[in-house]
This record gives sequence, C-alpha cells and structure tokens, in this order.
Amino acid sequence: MLKATRHKEIVALVKGGGSVEVNVLAERFLTSPITIRRDLIELQERGLLERTRGGAVSSAEVLAEGWARYESISYAERERENARPKRAIAELAAQLVSDGDCILVNGGTTSRNFAEALRGHHNLHVVTNGLSVAMEFAHSGDASVYLLPGTVDFKKMTTVRRPEAGALDDITVRAAFLGVHGVSPTAGIGMLNAEDAAMNRAFIDAAQVVNVLVDSSKFQAQAMFRIAHLDKVHRIITDEGLDDGVRRELESRGVEVLVAPVEDPGA
Repeated sequence: MLKATRHKEIVALVKGGGSVEVNVLAERFLTSPITIRRDLIELQERGLLERTRGGAVSSAEVLAEGWARYESISYAERERENARPKRAIAELAAQLVSDGDCILVNGGTTSRNFAEALRGHHNLHVVTNGLSVAMEFAHSGDASVYLLPGTVDFKKMTTVRRPEAGALDDITVRAAFLGVHGVSPTAGIGMLNAEDAAMNRAFIDAAQVVNVLVDSSKFQAQAMFRIAHLDKVHRIITDEGLDDGVRRELESRGVEVLVAPVEDPGA
C-alpha cells in the first residue's frame, strides 16, 4: 500500500473512532509498528492528529478536551494541579533573575509560583498581565510593578487584550518569563485563545531573552493559537517528566532546556 493511501486511511480512522493504536494499525496495514509510528509523527506535524502513548487521537478531540477543562475548572483548582513541579520550576527560574532586573512575567499559576520564588530579590522592575502575579510581588516590598490593562480572565487571573500594533513599543525588558498552554518542538508555543496568544507575542517582542516556564504535561497539551515558533524561545524550564526524545529535539532547535528536580514529599 502506498504511504499516501495509508495516511488517508489512518486519518479517516481517527476521525471516525476518535483514537487508534499503533499495534492495531500495524496489523491492519500489514506493516511494522515502527512504520506506523513514523506515519503518526508525520501526520501530527501536518496537524491531522495528536500522538498519544501507543497511538493517536484527533487534534479536534484534544483541543475540545483542553477547552472543556479551561471552562470547567477554577484558578484555585489549577493551582493544585502539578503543584510540586510548578514550585520546582519557579525556584529554578528565579535563579536567572538578579536584583535590579527588568522582567516581564505573564499571568497563570506557574507564573504566580515564579513571583513567589522571587520574594528574596530586591529592586525588581516587573511588567505583567497577571493579577495574582502582581499581588505576589507585594510581598517583595521594593518591587516596582506595572499591571497591563485589559479584560479580566478570572480562569487565569489575568488581564487580556489584543494589543494594537506598537502598543508595547515603549516597553523593553531584559527577560520575559512566560507560562503557556502548550509546547511542541514542531508547532512552537501556544495558547487556547487568540487574544492571549497575541498578547504573549507582544511580550516576546518586548524582551531580549524569552524563557518559557512549563510543567511537563504542557508537552501533551494542544494549543490552537500559536504564539511563536521555537526560534523565538531561548530557554525552556520544565520538570523531570519531560520525554528524553522531546528534550533532544528541543535542543536540536537551539533551545536551552533546564530541568528542575522535583522533591519527593515522602523522602
């Protein structure tokens, strides 16, 4: 069977049943699991499906699932999800900041943890769209914080707006620290809505160095609206759950990867 024909049938199976398994597809098409895995990698890069452990699901299903979670859980519930990895990532990222630094921090739970980890720093100058991030810097005492205007998204405790061209031209920071909804070596970094993606794109343009702070679950998340490809990202800070193959691919694209060790509470 020609590869193009096999690909067409795989996509049809995913759309029809919602998911497929590598071994089942190998038997169906009388080929090896390795060939099927290569097929799924290629189809994922074309945006036609999303790979899972041992198979694949439709991209639409992953995106719908992401939206459903976004709409159904509160900010407090997000704080509790992957709490230990987020704290570990925040502590490692805080080591990249010096007293007197000018930084940009977007909103979100990982960013809130990052702001908390910066409590021991002095004379910071911070631009943010995160309400909880701004409040966390109140504990720093001498931090100067500029909160960007916009519509409040209570799911993420952020202000959101689509910046007009040149809206942030007067803002320049040494480094941006961004939490995002999804990361892909091929698709880049993304968010679930267009306004959020556009705002973070403007943040990247305002920074000399771009750091992305994400727990390893974000490498499995589907984000519909791209912020940027990875050529705009200098460094990704994540936890030990990052797949070794994904790490190698990120590094091959020129992205520095820092992995934060997560303490075992039972140790």
